[in-house]
Amino acid sequence: VWVSVCAGVCVCVGVTATVFVFVQAKEAGTYTLRQLCATVGRIHFTLPHIYPIVQYDVYSQEPQLKVEPLTESLLAGISQRVRFTVHTGHYTVKSGDALQLSITDTLPILHAASSTATVATNSGDRVSESPLSIQSSGKVTSISLPAAPDYHVIEFDLHVICHLPSTLPTAPDSDRPSAEVKPARKGPEKARPELPCMTSIDQKISIDCPWSIYSTLISLTFNIPFSASHTLLSTGTRKYLQVCVQNLSEVGFQLFDAALVDITGTSPLSFVSLNPPGQQRVQSCQLSFFVWELPGPLPGRGLLAEFRVSFSPLTGPSSGPDQRPTRPFTYQLGLDTFCTLYGVKADISPPLGMGMCKMGTLCSLEVSIVRLSDLTDTDQDEALSQSDGLCTTRLMYEVVDNSSNWAVCGKSSGVISMPVCASATHKVHMEVMPLFAGFLPFPDITLHKYLPFQACPPGQTEAAADSWLENDVLALDRGLEEQQEGGSVRSRGSNQSGGSGEHKPPSLPLPRLLPFGNGQVYNGSARRQVLVLPTQDDHVLEVSVT
Repeated sequence: VWVSVCAGVCVCVGVTATVFVFVQAKEAGTYTLRQLCATVGRIHFTLPHIYPIVQYDVYSQEPQLKVEPLTESLLAGISQRVRFTVHTGHYTVKSGDALQLSITDTLPILHAASSTATVATNSGDRVSESPLSIQSSGKVTSISLPAAPDYHVIEFDLHVICHLPSTLPTAPDSDRPSAEVKPARKGPEKARPELPCMTSIDQKISIDCPWSIYSTLISLTFNIPFSASHTLLSTGTRKYLQVCVQNLSEVGFQLFDAALVDITGTSPLSFVSLNPPGQQRVQSCQLSFFVWELPGPLPGRGLLAEFRVSFSPLTGPSSGPDQRPTRPFTYQLGLDTFCTLYGVKADISPPLGMGMCKMGTLCSLEVSIVRLSDLTDTDQDEALSQSDGLCTTRLMYEVVDNSSNWAVCGKSSGVISMPVCASATHKVHMEVMPLFAGFLPFPDITLHKYLPFQACPPGQTEAAADSWLENDVLALDRGLEEQQEGGSVRSRGSNQSGGSGEHKPPSLPLPRLLPFGNGQVYNGSARRQVLVLPTQDDHVLEVSVT
């Protein structure tokens, strides 16, 4: 039998008595029960000391706001979902309470009429659901919260889009809303080759909550899903720019409206697009290429261009109320010097009386170096000299075979004096011996500018001599302007010997070699092959039949 003795206290009659205490605490802290008093009519029962000691703690949960993405990583340029979770704690959310979001212009919130906010208990039982009211004014966005009692949870999702930056901005000076760009590597991948680093953008959001006088700073990291690189392609004097776009994300995209614009500022070029019309699909880790031709005549200056391409995700969970990005993906590329100055062409001929080259037989190699343009600004260097109105420059050529298919016979390198005028031609003859049969690629031919001698600073004579020994230029005759034919047969990389059989350091000062820029030398014999027949060996094969 349960007997009520006072409000909130019940006594169970029997051998043992159990007291249940129901208390609503007004303040947080630790409470201890010291005495127990019971009154039955005029009889008062008192237990002065309760043993063992009975204590209970009362605490108050502060309201909390949590913002987290619904995907493993957020991608810039497309709509992304972000979940806001409010734990009310001891605070009672009243009608009219709102979250004030201070955001940058590069992170707009996409309004959707179907956005709702749900109110649930801490155990997850849904209490109510109501439409979400969003109002934007300048850089401040107000989100009205539904009324909710204390110790409940409010959840709602927002669609945001992080605009792609045209250029990488500098780091912010304060912790107010800002966009910080930094490189970040993708997370761990399964059985895939390592991808380049993705560029990430840190977006900071300042949120003013009705239950606090302080602002809450939230940071969201968005990854730019693409990386780009460019290549200058040449065929004679014609130039092409190839831009490669790689998808670094796990989401598939379609690319469209690709364009290449000259942003140099003076006499901009109008590039000729060689890309097919329509859209290109690029899945995760795939590459997409775009090609433009540079129209002639090409300027002697450098080039600064900007590649732009619009994109949108393929149908998937990343799509939102607005799938099309507001800004295209951009990539800036620059070329210092790209006009073709020289053309190099090689030709291999079999010996007289033979129709084709044969393994182990000396063949004739003719190298033609042709000047393709008149004097340009890039020729104004130390190698240029002028005499009687004729400008000349000194070049060093070298024939190398890194694949060890050929034995270069005689002198494989030399210095020539080249007139700086269109169609000027210089030819070099030498002999090569094929070491294998089959279709052999031509030996590589490199061309450098040969600059005047540079005086060696005092105290560096020994170091300069060691450097010369390590970078021994084969058969380089500094006293001749042109390489003379002749010499003995030797394999690539062998050391030439004098009377004593030892190298002699060159007399200082030493010459300098300056490589040409990308696209300034066109090798018309690159990737060419020549058929080499095997030697005819007669063998006797004895067969015993039983």
